[in-house]
Amino acid sequence: MPALRLSRDIRPVTDLKSHGADIVKQAESGRTVVLSRHGRAVAVVLSVAEYEGLADSAEQAALQRAVDEGIRELEAGQGRPHAAVREHFLAMARASR
Repeated sequence: MPALRLSRDIRPVTDLKSHGADIVKQAESGRTVVLSRHGRAVAVVLSVAEYEGLADSAEQAALQRAVDEGIRELEAGQGRPHAAVREHFLAMARASR
C-alpha cells in the first residue's frame, strides 16, 4: 500500500456524490482514500485486493497469537492429554453435522 499523501488521499465525504467514480478509480489503483467530515477522518476506501490482504493478515495474526498462547500454556504445564483434545474435536465435528 503506497504511503498516504495528504494532498491527494484525504477527501471530504461530499466528494462521493460529485467524484465517486474518481474515488473508486483511485482505490482500484492501490491508493487508499480517506474520507473526512468536518475535518475528521470518518471512512477509508480501498481496493478489494487491499482489503483482502488486510483481512488475511488479521487472520494470520490471530492464528499466530493462538499458537503462541498454546505454547505458553504447554510450557506452564497446562497442556491436555491427546485423547481429550481428540475427543473434543470429534464432538465439535459431530455437532456441526
